[in-house]
Amino acid sequence: MVPRWAGTVLQDSLGLRPGERVLVLADRPLAPAAAALDEAARALGAAEVKAHLLPDPDRLQVVPRWITDAVRSADAIVSLRAALRLAAEDALMRAALDAFHRARRGRWVSMAQVDVSVLETALAPGLAEAAARARALAARLRAAAGVRLTAPGGTDLQLTFAGRPVHADTGWVRQPGDFGNLPAGEAYVAPDETGAEGLLVVDVALGDIPLDRPVALRFRRGRVAEVTGGEAAAELRRRLGNDPWAWTVGELGLGTNPHVRPCGRVAVAEKALGTAHVALGGNLAFGGRNPASTHYDCVIAAADVRFL
Repeated sequence: MVPRWAGTVLQDSLGLRPGERVLVLADRPLAPAAAALDEAARALGAAEVKAHLLPDPDRLQVVPRWITDAVRSADAIVSLRAALRLAAEDALMRAALDAFHRARRGRWVSMAQVDVSVLETALAPGLAEAAARARALAARLRAAAGVRLTAPGGTDLQLTFAGRPVHADTGWVRQPGDFGNLPAGEAYVAPDETGAEGLLVVDVALGDIPLDRPVALRFRRGRVAEVTGGEAAAELRRRLGNDPWAWTVGELGLGTNPHVRPCGRVAVAEKALGTAHVALGGNLAFGGRNPASTHYDCVIAAADVRFL
């Protein structure tokens, strides 16, 4: 029997049609999930299904030609990654994404920091509820000039974004060239690059950096002026270095998915209903002006949002 979460990915998200070609790329720990997607795609009438386990990126010397060829010829692509590697070069995924963007024909759903348990819990219920909440919250953001975020962990931060495009992450990846993430569920915007003032206390997740204790980020005129915390704070300082744009606000996101729980996996946690995340770094892809090559999402729990 095809698991419901696989139907959510292929039907609800990608809108797979009979006769299409499907490509599944997965890390080895996610081989059972890749096999489930292979079976589901065939059951839905895919003309061709290719499921490949990805080589270990630490041992990769040359990107295999078959990966870029397969990406260029696929109508629907699903990638399953067990981890998130923000500090390491991922030559394989970079080459695959380059081929995808050049081809402009397929749709790609990316899932990072997932396991089978996350897939079943977060995706089996479908996309409708998280998508409806995301659209409604995006409408409220569009009607506002900014927000004030507060939270029990100590956050008290004001962000402004008047005139910036607001996006709803619904999980729908239906048009040629579309790229999206699952689990889905957030409303997000690129704040004004000088429009963050106050304190953000990161208590759920900080990029791929393990949180040994909460990290406090003091913003002044859009940029982090002070960082306090334990080993996670020290690692963030090391990674972002002296690039001022890396320390500049890049995103405000509000989670809308009731089937996701806050956890240390940032790619999952940022979608959880009731969380908020403020990113440091690049945002050119969704309407901002921050050109940083880095992007670190900082997730907080139990966020209270006041629209300004």
